[in-house]
Amino acid sequence: MPLQQLVEYFNQRFTEAQGFKEPPLRLNGTRVEGRFGNYRIGSILQPVRLAASLPIVIGHDASSFIPDVPTESNPAPPISASDASEDIVNLDRLTRTVHMLNYLPVSHNDGHLFLHVHPRHVLAVKKDHGAYFEEIIRRCGLSTRRVVITLQVSPVYDRHLVLLLERLRNYRDRGYSTAIKFDDRAGVGFLERYCIEFLYRFTPDFVRFETRFFPRLTRDAANYRRRSSLLIAIRRLDTQLMIEGIHSEADAELAKLLQADLVKGSYYERHAVRTPKPSLADCVD
Repeated sequence: MPLQQLVEYFNQRFTEAQGFKEPPLRLNGTRVEGRFGNYRIGSILQPVRLAASLPIVIGHDASSFIPDVPTESNPAPPISASDASEDIVNLDRLTRTVHMLNYLPVSHNDGHLFLHVHPRHVLAVKKDHGAYFEEIIRRCGLSTRRVVITLQVSPVYDRHLVLLLERLRNYRDRGYSTAIKFDDRAGVGFLERYCIEFLYRFTPDFVRFETRFFPRLTRDAANYRRRSSLLIAIRRLDTQLMIEGIHSEADAELAKLLQADLVKGSYYERHAVRTPKPSLADCVD
């Protein structure tokens, strides 16, 4: 289905099902943008590369940006703890729809689309996680397996461990790929207890870390041991290690040291790594 028709279809769906007062999606040239109150949503799609063969792109990681930079008199506020759960769910769904539509022009390469789902969205939706978005995915002609649901795990939600695990399994049961990303600002107790426990209770397809998760790798022995324990736990599982935020040669060397399976960052794009048509059967299970 042409992109304009998809935009019109989802606009009708959002206005009817979620009570939007005006169509939240618009096609700006070849890019889709969304509006949610003061939020303006666009997409940045960053290539995710196979570390062992950097020219091979196995997917794209979607993040949001504000197309029109907000002024001091009309800022776009971040999501806060005081936002209503219903707003979190609607904003999260709209954002992922924008990313899905912007991904379609490159989706013919059979890669994965990595999408972030807010933990509060996961907790607010009581059942059938992924069912709503599954219909969007299929309307776009894709399969759920190609969509990687990324959940950030942080100490803020540590008391919801069992519930988050249960609901993340709901996504997997519907055929989605899954990823978890641990909060790089977390303390020692979170690393030594929560992270490893989470991994052993739920094995995602991907585990994601920013390079800043390892800031003192060579200077602090205790820090190194804690992170090494977590890496050892990952290596014992049937999952892939993804290192992101690679913006310099030093970051790229760190990814090699950590034996990353997948990498992402501006360093590779600046160095114009040529990208052949990927064969996912050779690189992603």
